[in-house]
Amino acid sequence: MIKPDRHTNPDYSVINISAFVLTQLNTQYSIGYDDLMKKVKNSLGEHAAENYPYALNLLFILGKLIYNHESDAFKLIDET
Repeated sequence: MIKPDRHTNPDYSVINISAFVLTQLNTQYSIGYDDLMKKVKNSLGEHAAENYPYALNLLFILGKLIYNHESDAFKLIDET
C-alpha cells in the first residue's frame, strides 16, 4: 500500500514510518528488526505494521540503512 488513496491515514504512510525509523536509528547505534517493529507499533499504531516492510525497503533504496545478518539488526549509514 505505497500509493495512498483518500482513505489513507497519513500516520500510517510509508514516509511517516520511514521518518520514525530514522529517528530511532539516530538515537541508537543499532536496533533489531523485532524491537524496531514493536516501537513502530507502540508509537504509530497497529496499522503501521502493514507498511513497515515498505518503509524499510524505501530506506534501503535511498541508501540510508544497512542490515547486519548476524545480529538481525539495522544501522544507519554514516554519510560523513
